[in-house]
Formats: sequence, structure tokens, C-alpha cells
Amino acid sequence: MNDTSRNVSFTDPWIYCLDHGYVTPMICQSTEVLCFLLGTPALVWCLWISLSGSISGGLKPTQIFPMNLCIVELLFCIEGLFQTIYYLFLPNNNMFLQVVYCLFFIAWVCRPLFQTCICVERYMAVVQPVAFIKYRLRRYRMGTSTLIWGLAIIYPCFTVSSLGYLTKTNDVLVSVYCLGGVVISFCCFFILRALKQPGPGEVEGGRGGEKKQRTTDPQKMRAFSIVLTNLVIILVSSILVAVGFFTMPNSGIDFYCNTFLMLLACNMLSVVVSPVLHLHREGRLHCRKGPVTN
Repeated sequence: MNDTSRNVSFTDPWIYCLDHGYVTPMICQSTEVLCFLLGTPALVWCLWISLSGSISGGLKPTQIFPMNLCIVELLFCIEGLFQTIYYLFLPNNNMFLQVVYCLFFIAWVCRPLFQTCICVERYMAVVQPVAFIKYRLRRYRMGTSTLIWGLAIIYPCFTVSSLGYLTKTNDVLVSVYCLGGVVISFCCFFILRALKQPGPGEVEGGRGGEKKQRTTDPQKMRAFSIVLTNLVIILVSSILVAVGFFTMPNSGIDFYCNTFLMLLACNMLSVVVSPVLHLHREGRLHCRKGPVTN
């Protein structure tokens, strides 16, 4: 039987792809290094901005999920660096491989979960303001964050030594990304619809009650563009991951070496794009100032 028809297991294909002359593994590895070099300072900067504001005025409940997401994406960059070290320098070290797997699972599972929490929080604030005020206390967000971190840490620690843990990991990742994509799409759709509707001061009535003039609040337009941009980034990265991990177990080595690794590389780039866009909106990038925030 030809090698290209055999199923992929996640324990050996990377070295196999390199040994057989595939270029995509090197592209993916270069993307991981790029994410570490560019994403880490950008994420540290974003985290410092949040922490500096929290020190002076106290940690706001709405900052908890974004700060956790920033930490997760930092872990995402570190996991990519560890994976590069493993494949280049420690390919036969099983202990280091297990550490890489644990970091991989924590980073790739926590990221869509915290993104979902942020979208649900924004949905409550825009569409259900009464419920948002009722559940705006810090303890709800701290409890949710602790639960996410706890489950993401416990699962790989207990499954890494069991048979078939990589297949189970694929199932978990596909489920998390699909569920997160559905919830995020639902929340963002209603947020965008609410932002497009005119507020009390945005429509002036004419004679007979007809709408004569309509002006749109610039803050609402800015919020609309931010939500739409984040929705596109999250959905594209989620779809790529879900399709890749869902298809990989039943595909051949060619799919892994060409398509799957390229999907992962595209998803990794979103880790760099998100903090850079945030810094741009905050006006922290000297090359081009973003809009001034009040």
C-alpha cells in the first residue's frame, strides 16, 4: 500500500513530512516562530495596558475575560516555540512531547472558550442590558474563568498517558470550536443588528411622523466595525481548525503534510492579528495612530 493512503496519527507525521520533502511543515514551523516573535511582545503590551489600568482603578468585571484571553494567546505563542524546539532539537524526548501536548491542548481549547465568553458578555451588554447589570459582578466571571482553566488543565494531564488520547483530543477540539463558532455567530449577529438600529437621538421625525433625517452615532459605527472584524477573524480561524481536526483522522499523509498544516498556520496568524488590531484601535502603534478612545 502506498504511504500516502495510510491514516495519520499525531505522533509521527511531522518528521515523516520533513523526511519526504514536504515544504508545508517548514512554513508552519516558521509561522510558529513568527507568532512567538511578533505575537508575544504585542500580547505583553496589551496585557500591560489592561493591568496598568486595573492597578490604578481596580480590575473591572468586563476586563476579566479579555485578560484571560490575552494570557491564553501568550500561552499559544509559547506552545508554538516549545513545539519548534521539540521537532528541531528533541524529537525523541517523550517527556517534552507530553509537555508540548498539554500546552497545546490548554491553549487551543481555552482560546475559543474565552472568545465565546467575551462575545456572550458583549451580547448581554448590548441586547440584554438588564440581565447584564444583574450578572455584572466580578465573581461570575472569575468562577467561569476558573472553571475553563481547571477543565483545560485537568483533561490533558489525565489523558496524556492513555491509549487513544490523541483521537479523543481531536474530538474535543472539533466540538469546542464548532460550539464556540455557533455561539459567537449567534451573539455577534444580534449585536450587529442592534448596532444598526437607530437610537432615540439618531432619527428625527418629519411632518406626519415620517423619518426625515437619520444620523448615525460614530461610536456605534466604530463598535459595529470592531465586532464585524473580530467576528470574521474568529469564524475563519474556528472553521479552519474544526475542518482540519475533523478531517485529519480519516485522511492520508498527503492531507496532513499539505492541507492540515497550512490550516494550522493560518489559524496561528490570527494570534498576531488580534493584538495588533487592538493596539491600533488604542492608538498605541506609532506607525499609524488608531482612533482616539474616550
